[in-house]
Amino acid sequence: MTAAHSKRCRGYTLVELMVVLTIIGILIALTGGGLLLAKRAADQAAHANNLRQVGFAWSQYNVDNEARFVPGFVSTRVQRNRRMGIAYPDHTPIPPAPSFEDGQPNIGGPWTWRLVDYLSMSMGPLLRGQDRDLLPLTDYPPHGEKIAYGPAFAYNGWYIGGHWTMSTDGVRPLQAFRRSRLADRSFTNVVVTSAGKVKHPTKLIVFAAGTLVEQPGFASATEFEAPGWFEITPPILADQRMWQMDVLDTVEVFEQNVAIPWLNTGRDLPVFHLDGHIETLTLADLSKQDRWIDAARQVEDIPATQFTHEPE
Repeated sequence: MTAAHSKRCRGYTLVELMVVLTIIGILIALTGGGLLLAKRAADQAAHANNLRQVGFAWSQYNVDNEARFVPGFVSTRVQRNRRMGIAYPDHTPIPPAPSFEDGQPNIGGPWTWRLVDYLSMSMGPLLRGQDRDLLPLTDYPPHGEKIAYGPAFAYNGWYIGGHWTMSTDGVRPLQAFRRSRLADRSFTNVVVTSAGKVKHPTKLIVFAAGTLVEQPGFASATEFEAPGWFEITPPILADQRMWQMDVLDTVEVFEQNVAIPWLNTGRDLPVFHLDGHIETLTLADLSKQDRWIDAARQVEDIPATQFTHEPE
């Protein structure tokens, strides 16, 4: 064998192989990162589109109901008192209808199923993550409660539309916080129930993604696969601190069953405002009370961003 032939047959050295493998690894990482960014962008676009559809359905509900907002939650007894029975798209009554007995599950209580008609019967915008495996959804009752209480987007229902229960004497429906006392001893209704009474439509949050935290402690607002919930709890509900931003995407929760913003894959959250526009907010923005309560204002030395009131 000649020297030239021997030189041509020489294999790669270990160092050369390591260099090649390193380059290949870098290329794979760059490609994977690009694909991840592309997927995240696509997910965010789909999220914003679904949010817009739910927001527009809410707006159309208002038009058809004399500018009155869909209630955030309605107790069984109020539904019975007001004859508020609703049905699934297949015309099956949604419990507690038609009997409205107290023992029935209150699937018609949250706002969710009241907007389905305004989504052209499309369940897609109300589902997220693995729940989308249900599409096309045609058998509604088995999934009614999950969709009612765990939709893709949460409603600012405590302060828009309101929570409704019956008075203790069972005579009339009552809206939570309908007569709240402020720090300056004045009384006001801090819940808006119709468009004509809103003072800050460009600031007020209507819908955003939220997730339920059942126990006090620290929670990640970006937890992947976090379950959805039908409403978001403001940072301060009445005069009780419910949650506060800790660091970056972490919040500290102070009470049981608190619904916090769910940031998913980023540290910013698209929200649907009352005037119809969508804006991306940070967790710090979402911590401000005047984003959740239209009546929020400075009271004595308490700024609007830290607005509180007594429950009644």
